[in-house]
Amino acid sequence: MIPTKILTKSNSADLLKKAMGIASCYGFDNIDKVSIQKKHFNNLNKENEANAPMSKKSPIRTEKPKNIKQNIKNYSVDIASDQILSTLKTIVDNGLLPYKHPLLIQQSNINKKQDHKTLSFGLVAVGIKKSIAEALILKTATAILEDIGINDIQISINSMGDKDSSSKFVSELNSYFRKNINSVPSQVRHTLKKDVFKAYNQLHKECCSNEEDIPQPIKFLSDNNRKHLSEVLEYMEIGNMPYEIDNFLIGSNTCYSQTLFEIHNVNEDNDMPILAKGGRCDELVKKMFNIDVPTVGIVFEFEKKGIKEKELNTLKRARKPKVYFIQLGSEAKRQSLSIIDTLRKSNIYTHHSLDNDKLSEQLSFAQYLKVPYAIIMGHREALDGTVIVRDMNTQFQHTVLVDDLSQYLKDIHV
Repeated sequence: MIPTKILTKSNSADLLKKAMGIASCYGFDNIDKVSIQKKHFNNLNKENEANAPMSKKSPIRTEKPKNIKQNIKNYSVDIASDQILSTLKTIVDNGLLPYKHPLLIQQSNINKKQDHKTLSFGLVAVGIKKSIAEALILKTATAILEDIGINDIQISINSMGDKDSSSKFVSELNSYFRKNINSVPSQVRHTLKKDVFKAYNQLHKECCSNEEDIPQPIKFLSDNNRKHLSEVLEYMEIGNMPYEIDNFLIGSNTCYSQTLFEIHNVNEDNDMPILAKGGRCDELVKKMFNIDVPTVGIVFEFEKKGIKEKELNTLKRARKPKVYFIQLGSEAKRQSLSIIDTLRKSNIYTHHSLDNDKLSEQLSFAQYLKVPYAIIMGHREALDGTVIVRDMNTQFQHTVLVDDLSQYLKDIHV
C-alpha cells in the first residue's frame, strides 16, 4: 500500500486525479470512453470496412460466461487480482469483446476491509501478447509514483512461464517438499496442506532455508518464455526503470501466469513496502471468462481519504490527444516508451498502437482519430535519434531531433 506519509501532502482525490492524468498520457482510458470509441470504430467498419483502422487479425472469440461473480470470488487472491478480474468483468459486461484493437483500461475502486476502506487504482492492458504490454504497464506505474512524489522505488519481477513451464515447477516443488518434509518447519507443513505456493513463500521469507536448494520457476522456463522475460527487462533498462529479478516471487497458483511483478518503496527502514503489484494473467482469464485473450494488469492501493464513492465518476479525465506516435521496427519500439514519457512530461497526450508493426494501419488509425500530427519513428530514425513529425492535414513532414521534439511541438502549438 502507498505509505500514508505521502497522503498527508494531498488527499485521495488529488492522488487519483494525478494517476488518471498520467495513465491517460500513456493511452489508458476509462471504460465509458473506450465503449464510445468502439461504437465509432464499428460504425466506420460498416460504412467502409476496407478503410477501417483495425488490425486484420481475426477477432477474439468469446462465449458469454456464466456465474462470473462466483468465479471472481473463487479466484480472489488479493486487492490486485480482484481489481484486474473486476475490470475484465466490466469489459465483458460492456460488450467490448471481441475487439480487434487492444484495450488499455484504467479503473478505480473503493475496497471495504474489516475496519477501514482503501482506494485502489488499476491499469489493465487487454489484447497485447507481446512484451511491450508489461513494459507499458510498468512504465505508466513508475511515472504515476514519480508524479505523486515517490522516487525511491524498485521493481521486483519474475516469470512463472506458460502452463507447461509452471506445471514443471509445481511438480518439482511438490517433490522438494516430499523429500524434505522432515526438515520443513511445522508451520510450513501446516500451510502445505492448503496451498503449496503459500508454503513456498513462507519457507523462503520466514524460515531462511537455503535458497540454492529451493526450486525456482525461472529455471523451468521454455525458450519462448525466457525470450519474453528478456524483452521485458530490456524495455525496463531502456526506460530507466529500476528492477531486480526476484527468483522467489511466484504470486498465487490461481492467478498470474508468465510475468509477475511488485513495485516496492526503498526506504531507510529497509522494510520495502509494496506500492503496486500485478502481472500477466492470460490463463486465469481463459478459465474464468472463456476468452482466449492476453491480459496484463497492475493495481495501486492507498488509504481512502477525502473521497466518496459517488465522486469517483466525476474524477474521470478525457483530454483529447493531439499527436499519434507511430513506431516501425524493433529498435523504434524499444525507444517508444521513452518518447511517450518525454511528451508526457511536457503535458502532450499521445495516441499509440505499440502492439502494431504496420505503417499503413497506424496511419489509418491516426487519420480516423483526427489527430493534427503524427510522430513517426522507423529504424533509421531510432538509430539517428530523430523522429518525423507529419502534419496530418497537409501531409507536410519535418525531421526533428528527439531531444528537440517537445519544444518543436510547442512551437507549432500542439
